[in-house]
Amino acid sequence: LGSGGKAKNLTSEEIGRVSKCLTGTTHELRNRALFYLGLGGGFRIAELVGLSVIDVKNGKVRDQVVLDGRSTKSGKSRTVYLSDQAREHVKRYLDSRGDVSPEAPLFPSQKNANKALVANAGVQLLKRMFLAAGVDQASSHSMRRSHANSLRRNGVDLKIIKDQLGHSSLAITDAYFQVDPVEAQQAVAGLKF
Repeated sequence: LGSGGKAKNLTSEEIGRVSKCLTGTTHELRNRALFYLGLGGGFRIAELVGLSVIDVKNGKVRDQVVLDGRSTKSGKSRTVYLSDQAREHVKRYLDSRGDVSPEAPLFPSQKNANKALVANAGVQLLKRMFLAAGVDQASSHSMRRSHANSLRRNGVDLKIIKDQLGHSSLAITDAYFQVDPVEAQQAVAGLKF
């Protein structure tokens, strides 16, 4: 489940179930921000939980996040563009936190608000969210794969998706995609010769 080629691609219905499950929970705004930032940015879990407030907000919520090489798997910096939906959830979450230091972790640890949530805690948190929503076989990497598949379905160039995800080759990015039988049928049905 952890690798890009094997992580579950979430359906719209499953995303809706996770969202519904979060309603009224203790950390609803934080968990929505984490979930939708993962979906709307395609971050790896370590990149996501390692963000600081200043990474996503400088006066207003940014439309892109610049990850430096210390926080990426490849050791190279990259720009991650954010969906409007992700930005809106981050805004609500940050508004609920009030006046926090720009250097503060975006997703602080429960035990120490000055330290970021560690990747394993983020993985476990998402696992509990998926279980509560009845979404089987999903993992933290499912958000990343779902991000890539949504971009592909929207006709985004494979090179843009590769850069968004921070992959070193198109072959790695290609492993994220699954053939949707309905999409394949519709594509072929429209052919005329």
